[in-house]
Amino acid sequence: MGRLVVLIALAAVAWFTWDRGWRIEEEHVHQYYDRHAELFGAFDHEALCELMADDFSMDATVYANGQLVDDDVYDRDETCAMTRKMVNGMRILNSRSRGLLEFNMEVDIHSIDIAPGGRSATVEATTTVRMGDILVSRSRGTERLSRARWRVRSHGGEGRSWTY
Repeated sequence: MGRLVVLIALAAVAWFTWDRGWRIEEEHVHQYYDRHAELFGAFDHEALCELMADDFSMDATVYANGQLVDDDVYDRDETCAMTRKMVNGMRILNSRSRGLLEFNMEVDIHSIDIAPGGRSATVEATTTVRMGDILVSRSRGTERLSRARWRVRSHGGEGRSWTY
């Protein structure tokens, strides 16, 4: 009888632990964006791509110098390729300036809507990238995040970006 009680207790702990690894909370969203900014500052495009789920899809509208440059939907592979190109360009500028040109990313979260059951969250945020005191770009949009096996992933969303 004692073994049965221990087995039931172990099963309950295992289920609770597993279930908690799939639920997303506001603190996980904040940790995700902090990690995203950290990887951006480290020019780690591979790790940035790992933050995207396999079904990632982003509807992006991009403006440069006040003109519409691009309005398209990008999957994970296309977004990773664009991220790689952008991050490599920033890394080159940083290294050629011997670290004088430093890029900083700041994410201002406007709202976090946790879905019933806690399996996903929709986040509205503004992301600002600066080179020192110079504004490089600003993006505003929504993104859907989920948590699986204790890791937060982005499934994409929609956004508008302005490059200056």
